[in-house]
Amino acid sequence: MSIALSAVIKPSRLLLALVATECALAGLVGVLIASGVIGNLLLPVRAALATLCMSAAAYGMLRYCRGRGTIQLDIDANGQIRMAEIVASNINRISNPAPVQLLESTIIWSHLLLLRLRLASGSVRTIAILPDCVSNDTFRVLSVACRWIAAHRGGAHKTRGAGLANE
Repeated sequence: MSIALSAVIKPSRLLLALVATECALAGLVGVLIASGVIGNLLLPVRAALATLCMSAAAYGMLRYCRGRGTIQLDIDANGQIRMAEIVASNINRISNPAPVQLLESTIIWSHLLLLRLRLASGSVRTIAILPDCVSNDTFRVLSVACRWIAAHRGGAHKTRGAGLANE
């Protein structure tokens, strides 16, 4: 069986909606605290908590939007993964594909892949892949390929769903 594939992973609209909702709720809690609806707090405490909630909401949304981008994953028949970022501009550019290593903390579920990849620089990148990021066939093939890599590397990857439970 060959596990070779090339997949272009687009940012998830569902994950964007979930993060935006979470940040909006955190901001709403800040507004409610500032207006005095929640709790019987002194003005300086209310102001500090409201600022904290609003700052957390803004930071969460900014952090998510900065890391949002299209990625190309290439997996060869030996299980070597190469990752490249597709930079959207006037002309789509693909950065140089760099080899990455699938880490043991990768989570493979039936409708969610959280790929933890160690880059050549030593940093770790987490890529959330939901079914709306790729086609159904690509999601299935990518899931199978990641399970194959995990099984053949001898790692105890966290895999759940589809009858696998290797914890």
